[in-house]
Amino acid sequence: MRRNRILVNILASTTSTGCRCVAAGTCNVGGNNGIDIRIVNTGMTCSGGLIYCCTSGNIIDASCGVRKIALTNQPEGVASYGEYPWQAALLTSSNSYIGSGALINANHVLTVAHKVTPYLTGGLKVRLGEWNGQSSSETYPYKEYNAQKIFVHPSYNSLNLQNDVAVIRLSSSVPIASSPNINTICLPTSVPAAQTRCWVSGWGKNAFGNSGTYQSTLKEVDVPIVNQSNCETALRTTKVGQSFTLDKTSFICAGGESGKDACTGDGGAPLVCESGSQWQIIGMVTWGIGCATGGIPGVYVNVINYNSWINEKLTQS
Repeated sequence: MRRNRILVNILASTTSTGCRCVAAGTCNVGGNNGIDIRIVNTGMTCSGGLIYCCTSGNIIDASCGVRKIALTNQPEGVASYGEYPWQAALLTSSNSYIGSGALINANHVLTVAHKVTPYLTGGLKVRLGEWNGQSSSETYPYKEYNAQKIFVHPSYNSLNLQNDVAVIRLSSSVPIASSPNINTICLPTSVPAAQTRCWVSGWGKNAFGNSGTYQSTLKEVDVPIVNQSNCETALRTTKVGQSFTLDKTSFICAGGESGKDACTGDGGAPLVCESGSQWQIIGMVTWGIGCATGGIPGVYVNVINYNSWINEKLTQS
């Protein structure tokens, strides 16, 4: 049974340089990424349960990784409308479904390279705010953007899917503030411990092979993070063989529970984990052995190892 969740909509205000009102969970990050938390007494007060945070580096944008629409009960495995507002559907210019991605700022979508390399010269568009691809009566309309430019990681290997990362620049900025069904996802600040339960969402097939069908409504599944060494051991029992070595820079694993997995067509779908009051994109669906086989985890892009490259692309002309 899908757990109930409390929706918290966080609005942050910027104050002096390096200081702002943020959700408590986004300030105390233990010095990751060069952040040095300092205590100051400025008399500043923050509303809505936020705290005043000063750092010597960047902190998580307190507006990313939050939902802006109250969730409704859905059948198990079906995402609520607005539950994953960062979810992007990648489509051809003729509306054929390609895969998924995640909005990381108003102008860029993060996805996997193997889904977008056929469209480097054109023909790709991004749909945001979508939930049911066969319905035109959703509360808020979706928004579509052409891919203005696609950045593929320079070390991407199409044979083994190492460094399977790409950033799509959109043709225009997304009006996030005025779009209740659209928001950005936070980039990761750390990798959750093994057995942490996270969520993956997408429109991919519900089973492997010819018996599976693509989904019109966004689906979700909770999966545990799997230790990379244990993942490697499990994968060696499959057709990849005993000599298989998991590239721990490129990949992170999750799942391995029977009947619960991403599947064909979910490439690029975000694996998100909750951190404080916000959600972070820990992985993206990249490859696997079959779908939802007990004891065999799915393999995801290890996003945290690409933070620097991703941020570089966000500012590149």
